[in-house]
Amino acid sequence: MAISITVARGVPDDAYARVVALARELQASDANFQGVDLQVQRGDLTAVALKVSDGDDAMRERLLWLLVADALKGDPDSVMGALC
Repeated sequence: MAISITVARGVPDDAYARVVALARELQASDANFQGVDLQVQRGDLTAVALKVSDGDDAMRERLLWLLVADALKGDPDSVMGALC
């Protein structure tokens, strides 16, 4: 099953690019995400800037949500470091 990451359309392009880079990095380097189809797209979210859906693993879904939220902030001291 695919994991879906939806980022609000109003999120700046540079922040969206960091989320895409994070997804690629996780697929390449994290056993929890290797071989998993990570789909990143923009969507019409109004109340929140981010939605993550993983129908197979609620803990992995929450972990990914935290990582993506961190990537959206663009903090260079992020656990993932500089993504792009």
